[in-house]
Amino acid sequence: MTTPAPRTSRARNLGIDLLRVISVAAVVFGHAWAGMPGAEYLQIWRMPLFFFLAGFFFSTSRTLRGELLARTRSLALPYLVWFLLLCLAVLAMIPTPWPFDPMTVPQALFGGAMTNMPFLVFWFISVLFLAALLLRAVLSQPWWVGVAVAVGGFAVAQIPNSVMGYTPLGIGLAPACMGFMLAGHWFGRFMRTPRGINLPAKPWIGLLCLIIGFGAVAAGVRTMNIKYSGFGTFLLSPAVSVLISIGLVLVFSTAVNALLGGPGTQQALPRQESRRGRIVGVVIAELVQTATFVVFAHAIVLYLLLRLFDLENPPLRTLAALIICWSLGMAVNRTALALPLNGLPRSALRRPRADRTGSGQTGAGDPGSGQAETAPPGTGQAGEDEAGSGETGGKIASKT
Repeated sequence: MTTPAPRTSRARNLGIDLLRVISVAAVVFGHAWAGMPGAEYLQIWRMPLFFFLAGFFFSTSRTLRGELLARTRSLALPYLVWFLLLCLAVLAMIPTPWPFDPMTVPQALFGGAMTNMPFLVFWFISVLFLAALLLRAVLSQPWWVGVAVAVGGFAVAQIPNSVMGYTPLGIGLAPACMGFMLAGHWFGRFMRTPRGINLPAKPWIGLLCLIIGFGAVAAGVRTMNIKYSGFGTFLLSPAVSVLISIGLVLVFSTAVNALLGGPGTQQALPRQESRRGRIVGVVIAELVQTATFVVFAHAIVLYLLLRLFDLENPPLRTLAALIICWSLGMAVNRTALALPLNGLPRSALRRPRADRTGSGQTGAGDPGSGQAETAPPGTGQAGEDEAGSGETGGKIASKT
């Protein structure tokens, strides 16, 4: 059972927020360039990182019912709204030279690995919803229950021709994906211990984790494609992805945060943040809070950029899609549509003043991140867990 820690006021860690933005951009890039050279080095971490961050900032104060209500607001509501909007887009494309497959909507309704353009990330949102509820349930049990559920999920996915990804809404993937969230949650708790609190002062540890993780991939550890029940080498590939996620969190919370002008230590007061850090922080905060919107919208934007403007270059198409989605997301966040389209009530959106005082909620790094009671020292986060994923922090977090 997780014991809530007292809430403290900290300046936000700009490196962690930037990592959330990058995790969303990685999803868009992966969809724009599916067969990119070296894709295994991206696939091994981009989706697991979303789940890991969702667990890292997982709220310690909710009941199972509270989790259900929070995730319904931050994930299920946008899921339904975007499903209807994209169904209209599919209908609108029928008379054009580029109609979608007639089975696109029925397959999207089933969910899981059946989802295709423009519903590419819907499997991730439903699995994140289910995995969050499962994590909430196992946290009330002895520690080994969560481990058993996660290992069981990975084991079932290893069965030849496993159909776990082809279950309704991808429910069969939830136990394994909950394992990534559990790892993130435990790492966050470790960072609050006397040993863990010193980790941010040792960025070389994060770099070492990255070297070992990517070195393992180069040595032949199979990468993952979670959507289709592809978890790589049994337990080893998931472990490598967790190691890389830990490395990214440590490097971004230290070296990258310093480069951005963020506060230098977990005890740093907001006023100690540099002027450059405050400006960069405002920009990053705006992007972080669009995570769920970007996750849902980017697929149809990529499709239209290709069909209407013949923009085939993957990096340029990714950049164009991100600029369009970020711009629209920031505009939406200033209207009453923030909740139905982005899972964030306007009252939860962080404004620059709230951010500087350390009292503001955070946006998304993982679509579906809920507000956590307190964040691990050294991250500087006010303590939210739901790309996302603060409903998004981990919210969106990895969707393909």
